[in-house]
Amino acid sequence: MKFHVFMEGRCPPFQNRLNHLLLLPNTILKTVLLSFFVLTIVSNAGYSQNKHAVYTTFLKQTIPENGATVTFNSPILRWPHQKGKIVSYDVQLSQDSLFAEDVTIYAAGLGSALFNPHQYLSAGIWYWRFRISGKTWSAVNWFAISEKSISMISPPPGIFLKNIPEGHPRLLVYDPAEDLRSLHTMRDAVAIIADADAAMIHPVLTEADGLPSIRSGDARQQKKIRQDAVVALGNRINNLIVALSQGYLLTGKEQYAKSAILMAVEMAGWDPEGISASSDFTDGVTMYNMALVFDTFYPLLTDGVKSKLLHAITFRAENFFQSWQNNIESKVLSGHVWQLLLNELFKSAIAVYHHDPRAGKWLEYLYELFLARSPVLGGTDGGWAEGAYYLQLNMEMLLEIPDRIRVYTGFDFIQSHPWYHNQANWMIYHFPPGSSNDGFGDNAEDYFSPPASYAAFATELARLTRNEKYMWYVNQLQQSAQYDLATEKMLRWFRLTHAAKQGLPDFSANIEFPLAYRSLETGVAALHTSPGNTSSDVMVAFRSSPFGAYGHILADQNTFNILAGGKRLFYRTGYKVAMDDPHRLGWSKHTRSMNGILADGEGQPYSIESYGLLKRFISGNNLSYVMGDASKAYQSSETNQDLGIKQYFRHILLLKPGIVVVYDELQADTVRSWSWLIHALEKTYLDSTSGTFQSQVDNFRGIGRLWGSTPLSWQIADTFEIPAVDFRDYPGKVTKTYNNNQWHVKATSPKTNSIRFLSIIRIDSAGAAIQEIKNSSSENGIVNVQLDDWDIKAVLSVSKSPVLEVRSRSRETFFSANKKEGKSEMKRNSASRGPSILIENVRGVKKVTEVSDESSGVIR
Repeated sequence: MKFHVFMEGRCPPFQNRLNHLLLLPNTILKTVLLSFFVLTIVSNAGYSQNKHAVYTTFLKQTIPENGATVTFNSPILRWPHQKGKIVSYDVQLSQDSLFAEDVTIYAAGLGSALFNPHQYLSAGIWYWRFRISGKTWSAVNWFAISEKSISMISPPPGIFLKNIPEGHPRLLVYDPAEDLRSLHTMRDAVAIIADADAAMIHPVLTEADGLPSIRSGDARQQKKIRQDAVVALGNRINNLIVALSQGYLLTGKEQYAKSAILMAVEMAGWDPEGISASSDFTDGVTMYNMALVFDTFYPLLTDGVKSKLLHAITFRAENFFQSWQNNIESKVLSGHVWQLLLNELFKSAIAVYHHDPRAGKWLEYLYELFLARSPVLGGTDGGWAEGAYYLQLNMEMLLEIPDRIRVYTGFDFIQSHPWYHNQANWMIYHFPPGSSNDGFGDNAEDYFSPPASYAAFATELARLTRNEKYMWYVNQLQQSAQYDLATEKMLRWFRLTHAAKQGLPDFSANIEFPLAYRSLETGVAALHTSPGNTSSDVMVAFRSSPFGAYGHILADQNTFNILAGGKRLFYRTGYKVAMDDPHRLGWSKHTRSMNGILADGEGQPYSIESYGLLKRFISGNNLSYVMGDASKAYQSSETNQDLGIKQYFRHILLLKPGIVVVYDELQADTVRSWSWLIHALEKTYLDSTSGTFQSQVDNFRGIGRLWGSTPLSWQIADTFEIPAVDFRDYPGKVTKTYNNNQWHVKATSPKTNSIRFLSIIRIDSAGAAIQEIKNSSSENGIVNVQLDDWDIKAVLSVSKSPVLEVRSRSRETFFSANKKEGKSEMKRNSASRGPSILIENVRGVKKVTEVSDESSGVIR
């Protein structure tokens, strides 16, 4: 085999070393050296970190990046797409950099900018290139596969298509011959049948029901009225058709079939580019509801009705496909597609497969798209980038599509992909039972405890992954909220049909949880004093994410929220009134509503390029620690904004039983005023003389103090700068009441190009004696504080290297955020940052944990 390396000048030392290695004869020495070289690539894979935005709206680089060691075998290859409706691509993949024909995987005429080899690739270096069909090949790209790469060998889409049954129904059941009537007495089935009885007598909805019944003289309000009417039509018709279809399969009741068919025939007569298509949500659900009737009641339909439904379904399906292919696979996120529309088109295409030849093309694309990008906001370590509220909209897609793939191909994506196993950790730590959520993402303010949808999702993940943590979570939810899952429509049919085939795993009620969890890929962490025991727990949620601010993700890099006993103590403020509402854009999405930092009164741009990274993380026995880097969060070429921030490191420590330490290091390219923000939903008191603030929620009180490397001026307000007002106050609409009396504390510095902040916040029971947070000594820019049995030391002077240390004699614990040798810590040498170290006595044994900066975990 011939080898040559084309590196395009990306990393000449690596190129030269690899070329020399490849010229060696095939010996054991060559194998050993090549393996060592691959490990060198891995350790240096972050050499270009922070040179460019981690994510852009559309992919601008090849994936995997050159020099990367891939997570999965086989890896998905992706590249920047070329806009155009008639574009195809060719790809070559080989361990021969000259791509000799006999050893090269070659694919031609690809309709989208991704390629899945669907086969095992041997460990070592692999080369690949792509081109627009008929054009010049790209530069040669390369990546490494190690023995530790996770096996993810999915069958090619032809296998999936081959196993779609020819008979009907095939959507609500996988086998057309399956009879579900024996399930009709189960609680979920009884609830479904009750819904079907109500749907059976409901008047047939017409296209006119999507027109607003009232008008407003306000143009913005009228636009929302129209949107609400169209979306409401889709939701109503979906509830009716789903209930009738499911009820029919459980009972065989003919009236359910008659009512559903009448409704579907009515929908088939709607203008596919008219009212129902003015909202993609309603467009998708209309398509799917017709497909569900076409599939469920196929033997009962006349040829004329079949033809009419098929034409109406495929018209909408083809429109979706044409707008997605060579687009969605390259876009970082298209929220509505991944939330609902992908699943609806996937199921609709299955319903009409064997009836329309285009359905095979749709399914090939959707199959490859799902395997390449899902979970699109989740990575491998279990996080979810868009937050607690919007995970719900993805729950059905995340289970239904891979479960269908498993049935038709035997490939179990859910068991193979680590995200499905690790998501239990995100649920437990970021949305604990009986607790509010972490506060990140739009609409997080709406949920003060996990809704029943979380219990439904966790139940099915327990069934599919056999991970006992999910069962522990569900059990805790049931104890705190007493959910009746039979009334929860989320995954109800999935739960009913799967429960009949597979039971739930056993679990231990006494699972031991580490104090903290971190999702490097989505950039969130949660520190706890008592995870698993919400009533006594203090929780600090922290976000510094490579996803920046995009869609329903907020401009909140290096911000935190503090919860006590599951209640919001110091927590971000505001509401998502509507996506383009002035309050959302100017407050709740903006950094000024967060426990974060403003520069010259400005926050982070609304851009995916304005990102943060979790650089360090430690979970110990008596404390937990996370460090975020938001140095790139205040700039974006996309929005043409740059506040000149050169460095923004935030260190967060949570010490038992409830002490939060926040240490900030900031530098800019010119002098700025810096504002340190803290918010609360309940009444907050400020003593600006001592720099002390205090708030209380239920039985927990939080008292904090802030120091700065310069004098600070203070402000406190109990209203939003931009009030939250529900503009949908038209007749027939239930308006939402917003509490504009939330509390906002701001400490602002004089103009300076460098500053440090230290805040210590003590959380205890409201009736406890108040212990003043005061520095026992403060000299030469160094603050020392004794609180409980903790000694806390921080260097505030910007002329010295940053130091944050804590020590507890009784707990035999020592932590340093920036370990130095000798007295070098007193010198100004911020660029030379030592590792963070935790020393603890664990059951009589000295345990040392040492961490340095980590490269970002990237989902892509």
